[in-house]
Amino acid sequence: MEHARLLSARAKPNRLTYRASIAGYMLFVFYVLNPALAHAGLRVCNGSVDLVNIAIGYETENGLRTEGWWTITSNACSQILQDPLKNTRYYLHVADGFGESRLAGDITLCIREEKFVLYDGDQCWQRGLIEADFFQVETDGAEDWTVLLSYD
Repeated sequence: MEHARLLSARAKPNRLTYRASIAGYMLFVFYVLNPALAHAGLRVCNGSVDLVNIAIGYETENGLRTEGWWTITSNACSQILQDPLKNTRYYLHVADGFGESRLAGDITLCIREEKFVLYDGDQCWQRGLIEADFFQVETDGAEDWTVLLSYD
């Protein structure tokens, strides 16, 4: 029922909302498509109309590391990892502003509600942590990668 209200509210935007959406989308497209603005590392762009919070997981010399949170507003991007990518697999968890998972994933790792850096993604409940679904991102060995989030 809540989802239906959100859709009907989006279906009738006022002129200011429409103009802001177009301007935000144009800036978003410019940022993603302009190679001069590219930085090495992992960037996540939010193509949805909602704010999202991102947590990431990846292998390190010390084991599997999960960390969060990066908040990305609508039609904006955030540089999640600054250094050139070394791994071919990264894992992302996407939550809305209320902490609800927005994208299903096939791997379960540990998170916290507040900012965190954790190692070892298993036995979450026994460690007083929260289990969360992460989806896998394959970078094909690239040192720079952008993930575009888009959902309804």
